[in-house]
Amino acid sequence: MKRFLLIGLGAAALAGLAYEIKYHIRYTWPKPLSSMRDLPPANRSARPKPPLAWTNRTEEIEVATPDGSQRRKITYAVNSQGMTLVRVEPGTFQMGLSPQVMKQSGFRHQAGHQVTLTKPYYLGAYEVSNREYERFDAAHAEQRPPYQRGAKGDDHPVQPVTWQESQRFCRWLSQIEGRLYRLPTEAEWEYACKAGTQTRLYWGDAFWDRNKANSYGLKTVVETWSEDGYKFTAPVGCYPPNPWGLYDMIGNAREWVNDWYEPYPTNDVVDPTGPPGSGHYRVMKGSGWMTQVRFLTGSTRDGNNPADRWDVNGFRLLCEVDPSGP
Repeated sequence: MKRFLLIGLGAAALAGLAYEIKYHIRYTWPKPLSSMRDLPPANRSARPKPPLAWTNRTEEIEVATPDGSQRRKITYAVNSQGMTLVRVEPGTFQMGLSPQVMKQSGFRHQAGHQVTLTKPYYLGAYEVSNREYERFDAAHAEQRPPYQRGAKGDDHPVQPVTWQESQRFCRWLSQIEGRLYRLPTEAEWEYACKAGTQTRLYWGDAFWDRNKANSYGLKTVVETWSEDGYKFTAPVGCYPPNPWGLYDMIGNAREWVNDWYEPYPTNDVVDPTGPPGSGHYRVMKGSGWMTQVRFLTGSTRDGNNPADRWDVNGFRLLCEVDPSGP
């Protein structure tokens, strides 16, 4: 019996060592890999001039705020592909966690600093869906996770998608529209997510409220699944938008942003774009359907190899405002 126990312990130790080696190879790199490099400069010469026309649509909708649900009029811009965006005006905000939220949540990381954004921009009202992404890459339909296969998954957030693939989609759309699309910086994303609020989440401090975002429950995924009917991702826009009319800024898909992953600066900054040069990880924001609600905040950030393809990785696009145009 003792012999079998020793054999079992030895096998478990070897399995653990193999896992650690595999994990180390996949997630730890002594130097940046070629898959982590920025894309080469985009060719802007073939973009249409003037840009393709957009339309505007104003809706009165229920938005989630720290003071409960409120009806607000939101003006959406709709591009030539039928994708909906919200214009975000410049402003100053607390990026990262405030002392109040850190004390309340028990989190001791991501201490905040003041960030000022000086330029307006348009941000996608929804995460890019499979339907939208596959206009660019039809073959992606075969790469969808099983729970998104077929027509039922067309309006779910595109998954899985690498950082490079999301950037290539933005470049493809830029060529069609004659406008500059890209991933938002981490600061642009978080500013839009918080939407002028200073609470833990844009709907307040009640992180356990599973009716506001598609996330894991307190203990199991069934807690949310039993309420909305979606065990994994949900179609984009199923949950109440934030005060600026942006949907799924928390939950559903984790969203790639442009920055390399490094600790926050401690000083106040203006128009930050993240660490210069290169690194090992790109930042992901917003958490996802697999994140337990107790870890949700408007400042949550993860880092991932930009070439990694997980079925929780999606993105939201940003379109720059041309200062010389309408």
